[in-house]
Amino acid sequence: MSGAGLRRTEAKAFFANERTFLHWMNMSVTTGSISAALLGVAGHAHRNWGSDFTVRAVGVRVLALVMMAISIGMAIYAAINFKRRGDMLVQKLDGPYDNRVLPVVVTCVLMTFLTVVWIGSIVSYMEGGK
Repeated sequence: MSGAGLRRTEAKAFFANERTFLHWMNMSVTTGSISAALLGVAGHAHRNWGSDFTVRAVGVRVLALVMMAISIGMAIYAAINFKRRGDMLVQKLDGPYDNRVLPVVVTCVLMTFLTVVWIGSIVSYMEGGK
């Protein structure tokens, strides 16, 4: 008697899929919030601090818009993966259920953005807060 037809998917697998989806959405919302805050600060600096900040404000806006696009991409990725994994669980298919490349890429991109913001704040401090 073959055990392939009697395979059972445990409920904890569905909950793990949901948890993973919620973790990705949390990261997406956090990244989107950071980018929205950067957009707000850049807009305020451009309007209230004069033309000295125009170049920096444009740079911050570009960085924030790219971060926002990545945030939207993470939300789309989370939804697609949630649906794909859920379908695989319902059909009782063997994996792969993981993706080892995209989380590393997203982490590297976000760390790069944070490093750019950090370096920008150090340069601004060294120039005397201009």
